[in-house]
Amino acid sequence: MTRYIALAIWLACIGGLSTGSATAQEWRSSELTLGDQTYMSEQRAHIDALARRELGMQLRGTPDNDLQLLQRLLDEHVISGDDTAELQAMGVVLGDLLKDRYGLLWKIYEDKRGRSRALEIPGHGEFLFPITMISRRAEVGIKVDVEALWKKAGDIVLDVRGPSAW
Repeated sequence: MTRYIALAIWLACIGGLSTGSATAQEWRSSELTLGDQTYMSEQRAHIDALARRELGMQLRGTPDNDLQLLQRLLDEHVISGDDTAELQAMGVVLGDLLKDRYGLLWKIYEDKRGRSRALEIPGHGEFLFPITMISRRAEVGIKVDVEALWKKAGDIVLDVRGPSAW
C-alpha cells in the first residue's frame, strides 16, 4: 500500500494521476464530446502523417511500433520540447496504447483547475493523464523515455486494480 501511495503522489505531482477520493463536488467526469473525439482523431492523424513523412513509419496501434515511433520523434528532434500541441498529440497516441492494453476509458475530467481529457480506470475513480505525460517533461528539458512512461503508467493501473483484477 505504501508503494501505491508513493506512486500516486509522484504521478499527481507531475500531472499523471488523479484520485476520485475527493468529494463529488470537487471533480467530475463525463463522456468525451463529439468535438473532443474529433480533436483527438485529428491529433492522431497529425502524428501519423508526421511520422510517415519524417521517419518513414506509421502508427499501428501496437506498443512495439508506436512507442518506438514516439521516441524517435523526440530523439530525432522532429518534435521539439517547446511544441506543446505536438507533444500533447503524442500523449493521445500514448493514451490510446494504455487504453487498449489495460481496458481504460477516455473521459473528460473536470475539477477546479479546468477540463482535461483523461483515462479512467473503470470502477476505481482514478484517472491517468497521458496527454501531458510527455509534454510536461519535454517542456522543462527532461529527456523523455516514452517506454518508461508506458511501463510506469501500466504499473499504476495494475496497482490500482489490485492483484485480483488480473
